[in-house]
Amino acid sequence: MFARWQRIQAVARLSLLDGMRRHALIGLVVLALALQCGGLFFFGFIPRDIGRASSDFIFSVSWLSGMIFLFFHAVQAMAWGEERRVIHTLLARPISRAEYVVGVFVGLGALLALLNLLLGGLGWGVLKIIQQMVSADYFPQFSLGHFLLTWAGIYLVELTLLAVIMLFSGMVRGNFTVLLMTLSYYFICNGLPVVRQALVSRPGENEGLATLLKWATALFPDFSRVDYKLYVVSAQALPGLPILLYQYGVLILYAVLALWAACVIYQGRDLK
Repeated sequence: MFARWQRIQAVARLSLLDGMRRHALIGLVVLALALQCGGLFFFGFIPRDIGRASSDFIFSVSWLSGMIFLFFHAVQAMAWGEERRVIHTLLARPISRAEYVVGVFVGLGALLALLNLLLGGLGWGVLKIIQQMVSADYFPQFSLGHFLLTWAGIYLVELTLLAVIMLFSGMVRGNFTVLLMTLSYYFICNGLPVVRQALVSRPGENEGLATLLKWATALFPDFSRVDYKLYVVSAQALPGLPILLYQYGVLILYAVLALWAACVIYQGRDLK
């Protein structure tokens, strides 16, 4: 077991170092940090509810940066592994395909963690500065605990999408196809709750469709369940601990199952 973890760690380290020297990824980090610092200049144009608007801006920059990382770097990283025969070179050594998949996932997940740590630290600092620059009427509350909980939700959504990217990369060839499939999956996950809510407002109609959409949640999780950014600058109480554990635990389960399915597919896939 320890030897297997060492092999996974070696692949993860290669993925991490490969991403850290990519100029495009470095540029993404610099741009995201610059946008967050820009929040110090635009909040003066907001007539009211400065705290909520500033918080939404900070989290939106983080979300956009994470999506760019996933849809462009993570998707291409899996394609590079096959185009440059990296996976063939690694599999020539005593490492299984499942260990390769998990290793790449851990490496890209570590890159995502570093990105979120940078953006989260700077975002918290920007919000604290804005809170000190305006009166309590415009920025009444700022909770560090809710801030960390919201950022954990963003990171968990990103990890789930990363596991889905690994799964799709094993199912089909070509980074563009994987990109389209992942985008479609993400949009379906965000669109299903809206459609279900529209059907709830019209009881008795399309009961078959409502049942189908309910069961579709087994494949397409509701990412909005871990979106708590409204609580960061609000005095509203969070849901109870059992509900939080359930919502975050379900998303973790989706990520684990997607990664497990990716390992199974890669084990039986022809790499020629």
